[in-house]
Order: sequence, then C-alpha cells, then structure tokens
Amino acid sequence: MATHNQLTVVAIYGHNDGAGALPSLSRSLAELPGSRGLLLSVSRPEGLPGNVRWRQVDRLSYQQYSLFCMHALQNFIETDFCLVVQEDGWVLDGRNWQDEFYEYDYIGAPCHAARVGERYYSNFTWIDLPNPIIVQNGGFSLRSRKFLTTPSGNGVMYLFYKVQPFCNEDVQLTCLLRPRLEELGIRYAPVELAKRFSVEYMGPRIHGDIDFGKLLGHHAPTRKLTGEHHVSCRQSLAQAKETYRELEFLDYLQRTGYTVEYVEAAP
Repeated sequence: MATHNQLTVVAIYGHNDGAGALPSLSRSLAELPGSRGLLLSVSRPEGLPGNVRWRQVDRLSYQQYSLFCMHALQNFIETDFCLVVQEDGWVLDGRNWQDEFYEYDYIGAPCHAARVGERYYSNFTWIDLPNPIIVQNGGFSLRSRKFLTTPSGNGVMYLFYKVQPFCNEDVQLTCLLRPRLEELGIRYAPVELAKRFSVEYMGPRIHGDIDFGKLLGHHAPTRKLTGEHHVSCRQSLAQAKETYRELEFLDYLQRTGYTVEYVEAAP
C-alpha cells in the first residue's frame, strides 16, 4: 500500500467552522496512510479529530474562496501535494491510488463544462468539438506545491467575474487560465487518468466506461458525507434515476457499506 507522507488532505471553509467536512477529512485520511489532515475554517469546530490540524481563516465569499485557493492556500500547505476535500467530496477507496497521480500538478474529475476557442460550453455540449479544454473539478482535487505557488509567483491573476461558473476557482484554474499555466510548466492530468481519479456528474459520451470500483474518490454537491458511512443525497430517488448513472453510483456506495438517504420528492 502506498504511503502519503508528502500529502496534506485539506478542507477550506470560509463561511462556518467546517464541522461538516470532518467525516470527509477522517475518511480520506484513513484511506491514505501517512497523509496529514488540515482544516482551514472561521472557527474551531467541536470534535476535531486528533489527526486534523486546524488553522483559522477570515470569512470568505465564494469569490474570495477562489482567490484564496489561487493565491493564499500555498501558505498553509507544508507538503509537496495537497488533496482538497469537502463534505461532498472524499476518498472512496485508497487502494485505487495510482502513483502516476503524483506525476501531475493538478487532477480533478472531468466535468460537464469546457472551453473551445473563446466559447464556454456546458452540459457536455462540447463533446464533438475539437480540442476542448475541459474543466477539472476542484472540490476533490490533487494539487502540487508547484501548482499552488505558480500563479502568485508569475503574476497570473484571478479573472474577476461576479457570476458562476466563471468566478469558480476550478473553472479559472483548469480552463480559463490553463493555457497560461501550461506555458509556465504546470501539468494537468489527461482526461483518461482524471476519470480514474474522480467523478462529479457524468455524461454518456465520456463516462460510459467508468468502473466505480476503481475510482479513488468523487465530488458532487448532491452527495454529502454526514457520518462515517452515511451519505445524505440532496436529490429524490426519482431525480437520481433521471441523472445519467447517478442511481447506479449511489447503489455502488450502498454496496460498499454506505447508507444513502434521499430527500423526499416534492408533492
């Protein structure tokens, strides 16, 4: 089994004490032996595990969170790599770690959005277009120290947008600013490797061959780890059935020991 002495598993919560991320932090640390735990939040939560260090940060809007990830996170990470987790993104199976992941500066799940030329496409509408720059999800992402320090060290600045998705740090860092960062030597994982690293929401033309049993982790706002083995799904069962491979993925979680609780369908 791989050891991860140069990896910090970090959660960043600029709007509360970050208590919601503790199950994800604990599970991810257990799956990646040797890694360090770090919670950055407005206040120290009760029940902080002994293997998770806490550092205080100021309150952050979403735009400020994006700026923080681009220009300030480097000041809190002492290891060669960090793995960003959230209450809705965590390590599923550390046995699926591949040493090849450490050969890249950034890895996140390929998501539904991409840029082709000067145009931004969503909902996998870019799938047949040439040379898409696919957004790689940031809520569960591996980042090297080089990736953390390159923007500030080279004057690569956040592009100020007030609306999603363009203010989102993963859209900025893996799509809008990717060509410039690649010029500076940043290596992004190729799509096929990123697909084995994590999933967010899936599309039939890109995720049809995904084997859930070989994934390292996942991230999606509709799936939250609210206990050691309890997933709170922010969709109804009917909604999950209508989302490509979502119910199949949630069934996989249940087969591997999780309890999945769905919201009630609207009357």
